[in-house]
Amino acid sequence: MPVKETKSQVELLHEISTIVSSNLSLEKMLQELIGLAVEVTDCDACLVYLVDKGRKEIVLRASQLPHAKEIGHIKLKMGEGITGWVAQNQSVVALGANAAGDSRFKSFQKLQEDTYQAFLSVPLIGAGELIGVINIHHKAKHAHTQDETALVSFLGEQMGGAITASKLAERSERANRRMEALAGLAGKLNEKNYLDRILQTIAEMVADKLDSPVCSIMLVDEERKELVISAARCSSEDYLHRMPLKIEDSLIGRVVREGQPIMIPDVLEEKQYRYPELARKTGLSSLLAVPMFTRETVIGTINIYTREPHQFDEDEIDFVKVVAGQAAIAIENARLMSETLEAKRALETRKVVERAKGIMQHKLGITEEDAYLKLRNESRRLRRPMRDLADAVILSDELEKQRKPVA
Repeated sequence: MPVKETKSQVELLHEISTIVSSNLSLEKMLQELIGLAVEVTDCDACLVYLVDKGRKEIVLRASQLPHAKEIGHIKLKMGEGITGWVAQNQSVVALGANAAGDSRFKSFQKLQEDTYQAFLSVPLIGAGELIGVINIHHKAKHAHTQDETALVSFLGEQMGGAITASKLAERSERANRRMEALAGLAGKLNEKNYLDRILQTIAEMVADKLDSPVCSIMLVDEERKELVISAARCSSEDYLHRMPLKIEDSLIGRVVREGQPIMIPDVLEEKQYRYPELARKTGLSSLLAVPMFTRETVIGTINIYTREPHQFDEDEIDFVKVVAGQAAIAIENARLMSETLEAKRALETRKVVERAKGIMQHKLGITEEDAYLKLRNESRRLRRPMRDLADAVILSDELEKQRKPVA
């Protein structure tokens, strides 16, 4: 059946522009564009694959026919199957009959489209880069005319540009949301909160922004050479009660040893992952672990899990790196504050003990050393801090003075 002549390129461009400017999500926009492709080609099915640059694959992302379970899961390497060949060579393939007989053809049993006779596959190009591939299927034999191929190629170019624009807008929106989250986090770090509360806030914020079922913050125990969970946002209480991880031979310990983020597509396939049963029970798949640094020393990690296999992109990794930096600052500030308070308490204790010794020397007629030993021995006997005993000596002296009659 020939291409419908009622759609000119100008009309097609106008409809694509309308779809793109309607603020639809990428998934909904793809469905609208597929509907347009089906209309102008009068085909029986249409599939759209998008490139996953990180894995060097093309992934099924949209379909005219219902393929809920297959969307996001059917993947092809560059050059694999006709679709992979079109992606790799950025060239059109038009097969009018017996498409499955082509030597490049790769069949998926779950795709009924693979049983159709005619197949037209066109690359989607946006900003000079390959974005994906659109496949047009006809059940019966179908001779693809030059006009039809040209029109679908034009549609592919416009779709490629539209998808690129949508991805950039989506990425910009995500970046804005994350910047807002970081601004909120910076405000929390300036508050006089306990460290545990700050780290818990960070774990929850990262989990929300990356749609992660589990996000944990683990700190290094230098003495034991272990990583210990200090905060976590998770759906399973079992995760919170995990035993510490040995830095030397654990998967996340590698982040501490190497000082570099790691991305694991499937933790269940990693021999070094220490809790496969918990991951299976909780439904965890991919992992991103990022180090937290203080003066070039790794003091812990932020760990983000996903339920579905996920390739973390650059802006997601950069976002977690920034958060890791903020978390490290919070930890360092809390430690410095703790050390400062400890030093202040020690100084105050020393002043109180010195005053108590002076009172004892005067009252008992003993040396400074004997006064100190008397306080220390009494502290050990009663199992009370020396500060408490010194306070008692000072208080007793002040009460004595108050009871003395005025001359």
